[in-house]
Amino acid sequence: MSQLGLEALLKPKSIAVIGASQKVGRAGHLMMKNLLAGGFSGAILPVNPNYSAVCGVMAYPSISALPVVPDLAILCTHARHLAQLLDDLGEKGCRSCIILSASKEHFTALLARVSRWNMRLLGPNSLGLIAPHQELNASFSPVPVARGNVAFIAQSTAVANTILDWAQQRKIGFSWFIALGDGVDIDSDDLLDFLARDTKTHAILIALEHLNDARRFVSAARSASRNKPIVMFKSGRSRAARLLVGSEETFDGTWDAAIQRAGMLRVYDSHELFSAVESLSHMRHFKGESLFIVSNGVAPAALALDVLEERQGTLLQLSPSTALRLRERLPDNIPVTNPLDLKDDATTQLYLDVTAILLDSPEAEAIMVIHAPSAVSPASACAEQLAKLYTQHPRAKYKTLLTNWCGEYSSLGARAIFSQARIPTWRTPEGTVTAFMHRVAYHRNQKQLRETPARLAVQPLGRTDVRKYLQQQVVSGSSWIRGTDLNRVLAGYGFLQPERAIEGVQEQDRQRIRIVVQLDPLFGPIILVGEPSEMWHEDRHAVTSLLPLNMALANHLIAQGIQQQKMFRRWKIRSEAIYQLSQLLVQLSDLIIDCPEISTCQLDLFVGKQTPLLLIDGQLSLQPFVGDSEDRLAIRPYPQKYEQWVSLKDGQQALFRPILPEDEPQLLAFIGQVTKEDLYYRYFSEINEFTHDDLANMTQIDYDREMAFVAVIQENGIDTIIGVTRAISDSDNIDAEFSILVRSDLKRLGLGKMLLEKMISYTRDHGLKQLNGITMPNNTGMIALAKQLGFRCKNSVEDGIVSLRLALESPIENSHS
Repeated sequence: MSQLGLEALLKPKSIAVIGASQKVGRAGHLMMKNLLAGGFSGAILPVNPNYSAVCGVMAYPSISALPVVPDLAILCTHARHLAQLLDDLGEKGCRSCIILSASKEHFTALLARVSRWNMRLLGPNSLGLIAPHQELNASFSPVPVARGNVAFIAQSTAVANTILDWAQQRKIGFSWFIALGDGVDIDSDDLLDFLARDTKTHAILIALEHLNDARRFVSAARSASRNKPIVMFKSGRSRAARLLVGSEETFDGTWDAAIQRAGMLRVYDSHELFSAVESLSHMRHFKGESLFIVSNGVAPAALALDVLEERQGTLLQLSPSTALRLRERLPDNIPVTNPLDLKDDATTQLYLDVTAILLDSPEAEAIMVIHAPSAVSPASACAEQLAKLYTQHPRAKYKTLLTNWCGEYSSLGARAIFSQARIPTWRTPEGTVTAFMHRVAYHRNQKQLRETPARLAVQPLGRTDVRKYLQQQVVSGSSWIRGTDLNRVLAGYGFLQPERAIEGVQEQDRQRIRIVVQLDPLFGPIILVGEPSEMWHEDRHAVTSLLPLNMALANHLIAQGIQQQKMFRRWKIRSEAIYQLSQLLVQLSDLIIDCPEISTCQLDLFVGKQTPLLLIDGQLSLQPFVGDSEDRLAIRPYPQKYEQWVSLKDGQQALFRPILPEDEPQLLAFIGQVTKEDLYYRYFSEINEFTHDDLANMTQIDYDREMAFVAVIQENGIDTIIGVTRAISDSDNIDAEFSILVRSDLKRLGLGKMLLEKMISYTRDHGLKQLNGITMPNNTGMIALAKQLGFRCKNSVEDGIVSLRLALESPIENSHS
């Protein structure tokens, strides 16, 4: 996630080519040719003692002889020279480099060298990078790349070259094209953090075979996907393919779970990958999930419908006014339906009139136009007129037009016209609908991630006792927990086994469910839910989720299992049973997070038509554990260790704790009791209302990247938030920006000072170096508090703000000062 040195790599002002060559076919020659052909405006500095010039550019005999310090160095030499060259570049002051080729035995030494010199490394075995907006082609690829708004990150050189070749033919551009290679230093998470802030990038496409650090990747992807669509192509779905790419131990369902949890969208094959590039490049943003289909034939429309239904898409229901306008324009023999079949004798004018009515309508956000080869409506002529209509229509920016000009030879020109007009176009109806559903699935994933979870009805009260008990069992040599001991462990987390009498329920009135927890070597503990089978297989019989879970995530996991027919296939399950199962999944998630001594878990349960969940068999396997239990997880769980009870000046007891996704209603109620003046001081503008998305961003935080502490008291028997402090760190964990807000009627209880002291302590322990904030000059209470706690306050008259800055010393440094 570190952004140090990335600016030098991705936006260099000067580039040194180490091993630049005049010999055609050599890497150093191709790199020089590409840099010059790309039109890079900065200094290009070839380094080779055997030439006075390379490709017409003055060369230098050594790195030390360079007249300037290069921002970026591209190493095109033999691997045995790399370590020394990196030392030379480090001494020169170079901040980034690309290594085109090196074998695995050199990786450790290369990483040690760049770490020593605080230099960033792309590669080794990287194709390089292309930045069209900067006219920079620092890659092996001679294919010219147009400017676009999609960033592409790839590990595989073969995939990268294929996409480049395909995109050139389709006239599709990129904002960035970056080949990671082996990614020993710069990895996908670093680039995601950079691209999330890049104004030229509207969407991101990633093609990966493996990950080096799952937590860093999921954290960066969760952050970036809140602002931009991210599509991921992951090969290795079968075990044989996973073995080939070196990630055989993580089965495919776990990848699906991680991608979905990060808010990304996954594509599964090369056709979908190409489709995703097309849709991300040209498709406009829309919030609806319904599609209107226009076609000049029933058969292609039916193909589109099949895919739409398969992917749980919906057809648009027209408003009466739009339906009436269509009825007035259409011939009598064409009914107003969706799909709308214009018949095989449809003219270009009919296409235009119908599309114009749909563009005028407020309800049609996504319109799919299918054109089969027709003598009545020539492909290119119809495409040219439709593109003109769309680009000139006043409501075009609110609409997405998807075009499917079927056929090969007769439709080549038409598809070129659409590409030139930046209108997404596909060869087949299936590909068009698939691309549409990519966008729908992205919005669904984001909506699911932002859903406010319900609180557990039964709070775990015996967590500490359970952990002690399991640790004692490990020390005594026990490896398994079964039977009544298992019931006692689960009861400590709120799951109470019902009376055994319900075993008399008939077999046809209950269904079996299996819950399995196992440790994935990449993503940590994962939970699987499905129906038991003699030949249990993770991908075929269960749905998967990463931990931790909350009630919303558990509900979605069960819904996914029902949708994929991996559970509850015999009869529709009642909502009460779904709630009980969701609660058990969350309780089990908490148990696994709290007790790292549990290495695996399997629970078999009965779910009855009218009876509660019944555990019929199960076991926990135990093994010794040493270390930080949170390090096992790809997503940092709720940090319970920061909970703290404090006494306010009026004697009330308040709980200071990290914020939870479940806090959204309480946070909204808290904001409702803060005066407009105090809100203005906090947000520097008048805010009339906070939307669900606003509140979700405040409560559903990534504890790896930010922290928010809430102060909670009991009012009329209800947990009530009375204060919030928040700090968001930069990607390098050096600076954090803080804020604080206290309920307006409780300002004299010392609450603000205690909350800010807690945040200072947290950020210091977290390794941050500096805490920053801003306030207004007339917010005298905040300024006085900041000075009292050691902040430096600087008044900026021009900007009308006061900057607050506190240098953080670590506890060890502080003890020696």
